[in-house]
Amino acid sequence: GKYEFNYVDRQVNTFSKFTIFSTINRFLKDKIMLTKLLLVLIVFSLNLSFAQENNTIEDLNNQLLESGSAEEKLLILEKLWQQTSYDNEQEAIKYAYSAIGLAEESKNMEQLARAHERLGISYSNISELHKSNHHYSIASQLHEKYGELRRVGGLLINKGLNFKSFGQLDSALFYIHLSEEYIDLLCCKADSLLYAHFLGTKAGIYLSRGQYNLALKNAATAAELNKHFQNEIGYADQLLTIADANESLKNHRTAIDYFKECLSIYMINDDLYFTSETSRKLGVAFSNLNPIEEDSAAFYFKKAIDIAQRIEIRSLQITSFIDYAKFLYKINRMGEAKEALRRSYELATSIMDTFGLSDIALIMGKIHVVEGNYEQAEDQLNTAIQLKDRMGLLAGKTDATKSMAEILYQKGHFKEAYDYFIKYKMLSDSLFNLDRAAKFDELQITFDTQQKDTQLALQKEEIKALNAKASFDNLIKTVYGIGMFSFFTISGLIFFVYNQRIKNNKTAREKQEAIYKKEIEFKQKELASQTLHLVQKNTFIQDLKESLERIKSSPDLFKFEMGKLMVLINRESAKDHDWEVFKSYFSEVHNNFDIRIKEIARDLTENDIRLASFLRMNLSTKEIASLLNVMPDSVLKSKYRLKKKLKLDKDDDLAQFLDGL
Repeated sequence: GKYEFNYVDRQVNTFSKFTIFSTINRFLKDKIMLTKLLLVLIVFSLNLSFAQENNTIEDLNNQLLESGSAEEKLLILEKLWQQTSYDNEQEAIKYAYSAIGLAEESKNMEQLARAHERLGISYSNISELHKSNHHYSIASQLHEKYGELRRVGGLLINKGLNFKSFGQLDSALFYIHLSEEYIDLLCCKADSLLYAHFLGTKAGIYLSRGQYNLALKNAATAAELNKHFQNEIGYADQLLTIADANESLKNHRTAIDYFKECLSIYMINDDLYFTSETSRKLGVAFSNLNPIEEDSAAFYFKKAIDIAQRIEIRSLQITSFIDYAKFLYKINRMGEAKEALRRSYELATSIMDTFGLSDIALIMGKIHVVEGNYEQAEDQLNTAIQLKDRMGLLAGKTDATKSMAEILYQKGHFKEAYDYFIKYKMLSDSLFNLDRAAKFDELQITFDTQQKDTQLALQKEEIKALNAKASFDNLIKTVYGIGMFSFFTISGLIFFVYNQRIKNNKTAREKQEAIYKKEIEFKQKELASQTLHLVQKNTFIQDLKESLERIKSSPDLFKFEMGKLMVLINRESAKDHDWEVFKSYFSEVHNNFDIRIKEIARDLTENDIRLASFLRMNLSTKEIASLLNVMPDSVLKSKYRLKKKLKLDKDDDLAQFLDGL
């Protein structure tokens, strides 16, 4: 996914070894297989090309020592980075830092930007994503300063990919959208590499967000571009996204057709990694049909496992064994399912694959439930819940919690079973709300996109009209300007240069204002989201407390347990984490509101500032009472005390005063 060097350096065809690395970039998930593959390719490439070009790492280091000029050294350091990147990333990082130091010393800003760009890619390859984004930002600033806008767009895409790796999908999409402005500015919509990569990246993010229709739309356009420019692997990658989206929408037959088309392309191009991955997904699709097509599912699962074992990529083996075990569980072949899980467990523990281990524990727990081994099932499901909770995997935790409720019910522990069932319902409701929010966002984005397309069409018509008028004006000027050709030529040149400078300044200013506006909108959405979360959370806790009070008054058996539950709920209500997150967003959007109000009255408490913030957002007394978990009368008293501390008269409107800050 590290894009600019794939794009720019392949254009100039600088280093043959780098094109080799770009084709094996998919194998980076498994370091053992990557090392073996790299050794073979490096030996092969040394024999065929690098020996002739005298570009081995040892030769390049000798050239670096013998070179006199800073410019030559910078070019050699760039070659050394490309020789070591994706192979020995620590060495690549060392060469990138050397290039940064030399570029700063020689004041070569172009090479300084490219060195930061390379360093960002290397840090991303070893998952140090914060450092990667830091160097991407430095490179972007330098590229923009010196007019390399195409690279700025690519670096914004890379930052989006880093945030996607974090799981921060909103931030990822934010940077992908920022990159589109640079693509529009460069008029590169038909560029097969930059624009197709942009659309494919956006489609992948939409797929992760559960916005499947948007994922389908962007992936389909990217697929057509890749097909037009005869990029078979890129075309297959987008078909794979389309297949994944259809599978998520339960269009299993359509997904199977796309998966098969992908598989044929990967097999023709000898892409074994994605041949295994696509075979596994075909097995899952066949196992999701009703009725299950057992023979087809088993065939593709076994094919995926066989290829993954042959190329020795453990991550592929783990996912293939786990999905095969799920299929065997569905068709009630528990012994074979446990054997598949045993083999995946050995692989997952060898590389500390927490995600895989959580899935293994969940499926094994379900198998023990079917077999009536409730103690073992409980141990496995507790492990699954802990691991999935640690990784924030809501869907898996929901499934495991439901199974725990079933086990405890079968064991006769009805109180504990009831507690787990309540947890399951809460998690299930959260999943439903997330899905509903994703669909609402999808509709909003679709609407915004349609509006933007309409505006672009109108702008094109306006540009045509202006061009026609300009052509007519030029004709008139030509007719009347024959006698004073020299004068009008010089005047026209002066006017053109001046007008272009104004236009360039205006374009740059508008672009910067648009970026600031988007950042503010992004923060406002985050603030609104946090406010809604606080309201929903406190409303839920208040309703639950009232319900529990009614339960507490009836059966004597529940009184002691309900008392403990009330203590836990009160403790949860007292947590200030949500307030701190809200306060940080509120301060950013409202220009340090808390600092300015404290300058007026230094004796204000944290609760006073909290109340003032909610009043500043025009929330009603009832809403504020829900947020603060108090009665509305308490809010009115607090407002009176706040007015007094702010030294306002009785007739002064508190809300109007806070709005004016």
